[in-house]
Amino acid sequence: MMSIPYLVFEVNSNLYLIDAHFVKIVEKEERLAVLIRPYDMSIYSKEPHGRALEPLLRMDEVEGYLKEAFITSYEHSGEKFNERLKHMRRWNIWRFLGIPTGHQRHIEKDEKLAEESREAMMALTIFRKVLGIKKREELDGVSIRPVEYVYYNVLLKGEEVFDRYGKKDRIYTQLMMFDESFKREFLRKWESR
Repeated sequence: MMSIPYLVFEVNSNLYLIDAHFVKIVEKEERLAVLIRPYDMSIYSKEPHGRALEPLLRMDEVEGYLKEAFITSYEHSGEKFNERLKHMRRWNIWRFLGIPTGHQRHIEKDEKLAEESREAMMALTIFRKVLGIKKREELDGVSIRPVEYVYYNVLLKGEEVFDRYGKKDRIYTQLMMFDESFKREFLRKWESR
């Protein structure tokens, strides 16, 4: 078993948890939003049950870290959407004029841009919910207070991650499939436990 440190923090009288180790390892900043969870101490523990990973996210930096991540998601969601629209417009003009440009290549690029746009929008949605704001200008009024570290105890079976009660963790399992940095670090830590 491996114990992942989570930092409990408070925003607007609501408690949340954020993975305090892998949050600094994921490849894209947008992916750190999925490492924020609603406060539910039924699956976390005050003590580790296995090898405890070190917290890389310190208590004194959580407020700045989350605010910066909100700004990045806010900017990326607009940028990715605009980039996709620009690509689609240019491609449609070429198609309308009958200029061959490699249909499959454009489909693949559009799918990649659509995926990046969805990921950025999902991250922004999570940050808006957690921080209780809609716009970047409202960020100054947000106060994030760190509370304590707790542990999320996990098991690895194949390339799927399960909590200590045997329930599959969808987020970590998805990250194992789509985020090479996360997968490499998770497997390295798992093998050295």
